[in-house]
Amino acid sequence: MESERSARFGTVGIIVLAMAAACAAAVGEGPPAGGAPPAVPGSGSGSRVSGEADLDDPVARLQERIDRGEVFLEFDSAHGYLPALLRELAIPVSSQGLIFSRTSLQTNLITPWTPRAVYFNDDVYLGWVQESPIVEVASIDPDEGAVFYTLAQAESDRPVFRRETSTCLMCHESRSITGGVPGVMMRSVLTDRMGYVISPVHEGPTTDRTPMEGRLGGWYVTGTHGTARHAGNTMAPVLSHEVTDPERYLTAIDMHGGGNATELTGRFDTTPYLSPHSDIVALLVLAHQTRTHNLITLAQQVAREALEDQEGALRITGAEAPPGGLLPATRVRIDGAVEQLLRGMLFTREARVAGPVRGTSGFAAEFARRGPADGRGRSLRDLDLDGRLFRHPLSFLVYSDAFDALPTVVKVPFYRRLGEVLDGVDAGDDFSHLSVGDRAAIVEILTDTKPEFTAMRGG
Repeated sequence: MESERSARFGTVGIIVLAMAAACAAAVGEGPPAGGAPPAVPGSGSGSRVSGEADLDDPVARLQERIDRGEVFLEFDSAHGYLPALLRELAIPVSSQGLIFSRTSLQTNLITPWTPRAVYFNDDVYLGWVQESPIVEVASIDPDEGAVFYTLAQAESDRPVFRRETSTCLMCHESRSITGGVPGVMMRSVLTDRMGYVISPVHEGPTTDRTPMEGRLGGWYVTGTHGTARHAGNTMAPVLSHEVTDPERYLTAIDMHGGGNATELTGRFDTTPYLSPHSDIVALLVLAHQTRTHNLITLAQQVAREALEDQEGALRITGAEAPPGGLLPATRVRIDGAVEQLLRGMLFTREARVAGPVRGTSGFAAEFARRGPADGRGRSLRDLDLDGRLFRHPLSFLVYSDAFDALPTVVKVPFYRRLGEVLDGVDAGDDFSHLSVGDRAAIVEILTDTKPEFTAMRGG
């Protein structure tokens, strides 16, 4: 049994690419054909999670339950710990997205015929690659933001998540991609036929503001979307080193020929995966969620640093805090982060989601059922998918642990500004996408499902 397991999953310590190559891949510059020298995930950067009491993310809590013997993770002969992790962390299989670009930690294992599978819920992201010795995890800690782990694909009575620091944060704490905080990202790239990156399809991360035609490059995509176009299911017929002018090549190639695909049969063998789908609706939600998680973390960290700086300044000068507790400079810093978060959560400048968009995995229905709903059955998870992503455009992450953990100095001005927008006091261009009916519905949903909205909006 042990020899079979080692043959299937390899030995932890012989796979995964060098840290510098991983970072280059994440920002859209793939390694040369032939791959990069392997390195060990966690070597010099990882730490055993068991006993790290300062973390309160879902994976840290799962590790505590494993250590206490309350949870046993079943090891699957085909997928290792993946099915058990999805079950224990309440991550739906329908969220599966398949990415064939070599733009993550394990570039030497990811190809167009062995894409990486990504699964997610509101708080956790999992990455699984065929024949890999690890499962990759990003878990959102309410205070720290994204925390990165690997779990060895080796059967154990009490498996241990290994926290990854420098390896992952080389890319996942980028000022241009995540805002300079530990975060998660989604990219869109043009690859060659081997999965190596030729060029980004657009600058920066994919967000709600990215036009549909620029999204999903390097991803397999299943689902229908009418006449709308995306860059998924497309790769160049050449090798990356044969392209001397990537920008020019990007404009010459047809990036939009892979649309309205309802299955992936014929592109690669989907049988090793838990699902044959890479659902377009799940991928659209993923783009929104990754950016919003980063904005929540940014607000948390800006507030923490601003308050620490204020405390230091008052200590040096011997002055007392002003009425209200915040110096003007402190207030300005915090308000700037609050405004970014507000606009992100209200889908300011959201690119049109022309449709109707329909997925293939059942993700849309599963996602919408999770609520919470108001007295009329409406929820911030209600999807629109024919013009915009959500029917009631305020992010469902307002219910997340990370949002709930924001300090009062962030939440009070956030709810005050949110109230100004929803009441029509601020009817500026950045909020013109919200109709009178939209604003009223969001107020009613929040009143029924988020008590602190009513308590703080006038604060």
